[in-house]
Amino acid sequence: MRAIDAPFVLTIFGASGDLAKLKIFPSLYAMALQKRFPKQYTIVGYGRTKMTRSEFHRVVKESVVTHVGTDIKLSVLNAMVARMYYFTGQYDERKDFISYRAYLKNTCKVTPKTPHIAYFSTPPVVFHDIIKHLAETRKTKKEDLRLVIEKPFGTSKKSAETLFHFVSQYFEEDQFYLLDHYLGKSSVQSILNMRRANRLLSNIINGQEVANIQITAFESVGVEKRISYFEHVGIVRDIIQSHLFQILGLVMMNIPGSHTAKSLQREKNNIIEAISCPCDKSNIVVGQYKTYTKQTGVKKQSKTETFAAVRLFVDLQEWNNVPIYIRTGKKLHEKHTYVVIELKKFPFQKKSEQPNRISIEFFPEPKITIALINYQEGLETYQEVTSSASIACNIEGCLPEHADLLLDVINQERMHFLSFEEIISSWSIVDHVTGHIDKRHLRMHQYTDGSTGPKAQHQLLKQDGFCWYDRHINTHT
Repeated sequence: MRAIDAPFVLTIFGASGDLAKLKIFPSLYAMALQKRFPKQYTIVGYGRTKMTRSEFHRVVKESVVTHVGTDIKLSVLNAMVARMYYFTGQYDERKDFISYRAYLKNTCKVTPKTPHIAYFSTPPVVFHDIIKHLAETRKTKKEDLRLVIEKPFGTSKKSAETLFHFVSQYFEEDQFYLLDHYLGKSSVQSILNMRRANRLLSNIINGQEVANIQITAFESVGVEKRISYFEHVGIVRDIIQSHLFQILGLVMMNIPGSHTAKSLQREKNNIIEAISCPCDKSNIVVGQYKTYTKQTGVKKQSKTETFAAVRLFVDLQEWNNVPIYIRTGKKLHEKHTYVVIELKKFPFQKKSEQPNRISIEFFPEPKITIALINYQEGLETYQEVTSSASIACNIEGCLPEHADLLLDVINQERMHFLSFEEIISSWSIVDHVTGHIDKRHLRMHQYTDGSTGPKAQHQLLKQDGFCWYDRHINTHT
């Protein structure tokens, strides 16, 4: 198993917030449980909430118990929190960062030569303050300081470019890691791994053989505690811009000859920057679940979309006229994330015949399924033959996505992180889509909580003669 050899210090900015409690602390415990940490390491929570070290330890332990369960090894948990500290400070005060430097040296006994990982578990509004003050209070530019910035990376192309130029003023490209937790999922990583290892699979997934590609990401829960963020963003910016465009890039890109972060990011970006969306009502459907505006913090006349379905194309010769359909939504009938690659039929095949297809499921059961059609002579019927294989990480040594990505940062591995080129390319497309939504050029369809979403979503595919694949992948809806 991959482990960490040398000492390090990890600072979690926003350590008193929900992301740290929900994802980071449980991930750190998973790493400790698998003995991934070196003998010497330090973890410090930096937050605006006043808290003693013992109170912070209690927060960490409660978080681990809540999200991991009571079946934990207390000896491992206690050993981990013994290496955890807490510092109370503001993000917009340079003097607090100076005091924090002294705290690392005097209280935590961290030397300037120790690699320092700064994890931004904060609202994006304070990113600039943290970046600036970390840079201005370091001893030298050669200091090994690595920034882990988690999405969202802006709310538009302009704001993403601003963030890129700002962070580039203070840090080199190899010092910041742009994290989308979807890329830490073993099932998402399997897309590239399977394509690299299986020539047959890769040769089939090309524009000459593919009729259409469908990406579905449904959530059964509503917006809940993320209202203040979501109300100003909507689901297109929150889910499609990063998570689903990344999946699309991994599915459609050319496989790079060299297995490096640069080559992978380049090939994904070649797909993303070529995305074309005819932004009108025949290519975009947006909706809102009926109880959304009844929640505290939501305006009664809110037009924030909680469901979106879009019809896209990739403006590349090899993918000419192959439609891509993406849909995602909150408060739907189930939680399910999957990709369906429908293959073209021969001209002599009947319209009633089901097409061959490849489906990749990420949740609830990570697996790949290949469905082939077999004609039964004498019975004059067609039988579907399917072959499925799990792509879940179910062997010893699997880590949660945040833990896997954090391990990458400490080991200076960049394969599963984004580039600003990809981010800016994706915002270029999303800005066109959200521009039509924000200007209310599109009808906001209301849908019942727990339903399958607006019925209008089906019109996107019908114009091309296709249908959505449902929960079980094997049937159309």
